[in-house]
Amino acid sequence: MLRKLICVLSLLLAGNACASANDVMVEKVWMRESVPDQTSITVQLNLYTTKPSRLLSVSSPLATSGEIQAVVMQQGKMQTRTVDSLKLDAHSSVIFGTRGVYLTLVGLKQPLLTGDRVPVTLVVEVAGKAQTVNVEAEVKALELSYGHYNNPNAKDHQ
Repeated sequence: MLRKLICVLSLLLAGNACASANDVMVEKVWMRESVPDQTSITVQLNLYTTKPSRLLSVSSPLATSGEIQAVVMQQGKMQTRTVDSLKLDAHSSVIFGTRGVYLTLVGLKQPLLTGDRVPVTLVVEVAGKAQTVNVEAEVKALELSYGHYNNPNAKDHQ
């Protein structure tokens, strides 16, 4: 009986130790292909945290730097500004690339082509400890369309 109790306790402790590895989950990571002379690109992704956290940085070896950006109202105008970090509530999901929050890689070192896989690193602080999350972003085709102008003379590039 004592041996069973010890086994159960050790499994519970091991489960708690592993739980911290699952505090941050990232999915649906992608970006659009770049065009000639493009110097920055937005990374699209979904970030889920189980505990109160803070996104500290984004980076990639294919860019000189990364920025966390937020759209804020300043003097009656919507403006994008770079922030040092982004607070993430417990059990929250943030969709970057929409709703006013963006991750941008600045200073692209090479063109990004459809089908490329771009390494992206996020640093997230959870319970006072920085966790590094490495993911790969799929590069998708650039979709140019003027169909939303409702002009029969506008031609798509496809």
